[in-house]
Amino acid sequence: MISVCIPTKNAGPQFARHLRAWRGQLAREEVELVIADSGSEDSTVATARELGARLLSIPPGEFNHGETRNLLGRQARGDLLVFTVQDACPADDFVLLELARPLRHTPDLGAVTGRQVPHADADPFARWEVEHHHTVISRGPAWKPKQYLLPARTYTVGSEGPALRRLPLRHRRLSGSFVRRFQRVAFDNVCSALRRTLWEQFPFARIEFGEDLEWAVRVLRAGHTLLRNPAARVHHSHNLEPYQRLRRAFVSRRASNRILELPPALPALREDEVLSGIGAYAAALAELEAQLETAPQPVRRLALPSSARHLARRALRRLSLAGPGLARRLRTNLVSDQLGGSFNTVSRLLVRFHGGLSPADARLVLWQLGMHVLGDFLGDYAYAAEAAGALPAWLEEMATGLSRGV
Repeated sequence: MISVCIPTKNAGPQFARHLRAWRGQLAREEVELVIADSGSEDSTVATARELGARLLSIPPGEFNHGETRNLLGRQARGDLLVFTVQDACPADDFVLLELARPLRHTPDLGAVTGRQVPHADADPFARWEVEHHHTVISRGPAWKPKQYLLPARTYTVGSEGPALRRLPLRHRRLSGSFVRRFQRVAFDNVCSALRRTLWEQFPFARIEFGEDLEWAVRVLRAGHTLLRNPAARVHHSHNLEPYQRLRRAFVSRRASNRILELPPALPALREDEVLSGIGAYAAALAELEAQLETAPQPVRRLALPSSARHLARRALRRLSLAGPGLARRLRTNLVSDQLGGSFNTVSRLLVRFHGGLSPADARLVLWQLGMHVLGDFLGDYAYAAEAAGALPAWLEEMATGLSRGV
């Protein structure tokens, strides 16, 4: 039996369509829907009951990304636990089949994760975000095995399953850049299937965010194998306001740094450096927005100006010529330069993906991306300060506010 497990809160009017799509899957075995609701005030609970789901209710304050999913697992009856989210909708009738079939045909496979594709109404940033995420993780191994020095070999999962290549993965420690580490362990509960026996041995951790990624790291280190099957596709994307982008990026980045055991990426910074740098960055975003009024259409370039010091520091770093003394002298605009550089790097990819943006879309993307980049920076900064045991009070207060309810 397959148990489809979904945590919910105020899932909105689209939830009925999503739940019907899960109930209508051609899974070739029995399927149950299990919902854990944490205080919905809309039609979510009524919809779940109407469509035959088993409903669990918890107080809003008790929701936790890991522990609520453990509750769902304990109450579910299936030997395969499929985890998804309230705003994810199967892209076709065969998602459960694509998740379950590798597990049914491969006894030593522990779990399967699928692919996200944007909703039809995804805004330009959300559409790019989901597709870029897929592009990045597709460059990593589809099979995530238990040891590093396994020979590469080709696996075929079942008679109709995808031919996937088992690639080496370091067993004891994570190494490399953020992207490299993420590619090696990428796994998410937007669309995943876990063997109950494995989940019982390795329940999700009680953490604020990223319970799926943390679980994958622990399971891989314990010697199990995971699979990414892009044929299991769900529509999932978020049209968020800029401040929501800031909050989500902050929480996700800080949690991912912890889980992936990244070395701190930022040097020690004074409060006045950080705040003045953020102020300069926000002013640059506002100036760029004003320039869009007269920009050619479609907009094919969204770029913040780079200071001469930033360009010099980047060139010297690439040539490995920037010693400590020179780096200090070139550090005046470190925060605003880093934020601007990150913005420009991502905006090039985003605009190229769309082939150009209308002025209205460009303004929306500018502030969504601007706040996303700021959230990543603050997540890195909070992580570095925590690692040094020197999290300032103002940043701790900001972190608490940004993390609430995400």
